[in-house]
Order: sequence, then structure tokens, then C-alpha cells
Amino acid sequence: MTVVREDDVRWLSGLVGRAEPDEGWAEDEHLRYRLYQECLAACPSAADEERIVGIVVRDQDAAMAESTLVWHVDRLAPDFTTAEGLADRVSTLAGQAPGFAFLQARIGQWVPVKRAEADPEGSVAAVLAGNLWLQRTIADTSRSPVLVGVLAERGAARKLRNTAADRLRRLASAGGAASP
Repeated sequence: MTVVREDDVRWLSGLVGRAEPDEGWAEDEHLRYRLYQECLAACPSAADEERIVGIVVRDQDAAMAESTLVWHVDRLAPDFTTAEGLADRVSTLAGQAPGFAFLQARIGQWVPVKRAEADPEGSVAAVLAGNLWLQRTIADTSRSPVLVGVLAERGAARKLRNTAADRLRRLASAGGAASP
């Protein structure tokens, strides 16, 4: 078990404008989780992101650390238009966290989402055959009326179909470019 060092937490706190780390950070994984999220969201450079991820993966609470990195990938992924672009962006992150199986799986789950976005008409069958996470993610993030429309009609669950139908209405009212 590795413990996050105080100098690392001081550096992280400085990134988000705090003179001192929150009191109790060493014992409270919730404080560290929030700090990690804030730092990743406000990350000024690729080098800083790499350092932040390096600190996160050394946290004594491996489940919280992995959850932080999955949150980061889920936050970044919707902005990418291709699977390759996303893979390039998160390759360093994935390489720093090889023991985090769920993180690696989540990165892999985003690949078919991004491929479907790149070729909506050619991806309908794969999307309908995909798992609920894939369908829900497309319903929540896609800007493709084709994919969202198919999920509104034939998605795997009623709640998913309702979500997709609502998103389809927003896409139509925004001229096909609704935000996630």
C-alpha cells in the first residue's frame, strides 16, 4: 500500500488555488477524491495531468483512485469525435494505471461509442446488439439523430428509450447539435 505524500497533496492543492490542503486529507478518501477531480478538471497541461494521474494511482485507496480515473475518462470521452482521438488522449493515463482493470475496460467501452458516432448508419446493428452501458452512453451523449432515433425506438430498456426520445427532441430543436 502506497500512501500519498504530503508534498504531492500540497502541489495538488496549489493547482486549484488553495494555500493549504484540506484538514484531514490523509485520512479522508472523500477529500482526496474531490481534490483529484478538481485538479484533473482544471489541469493546465499534459505534463501536469500525467503528474496528477501518477499521484492518484499511488493513493492508498485503490478503489477510490480507480474511480477518479474512470470519472476523468468519462468526462473527457464525449468531446472526442473518433475512437482513435480518444485512445491517443488517454493512452498515457492507461499506461500509468495498468493494474486498474475497470479503468482499462471503461476506456475500451468508449471505443465502440466513438466508432458508432463516426459511422452512425453503419453502426446501428452493433449499437442495438451492444450492452446497456453502451446504449445508455450513446443516448446520453450522441449528437447523431440516427443513433439516438434507433435507441428511442428499439433501445434495450424503457428508461433508455425514454431518455433517447427526449434527447432526439432536443437534437431536433437544436438543429441536430444538442449538447450532452
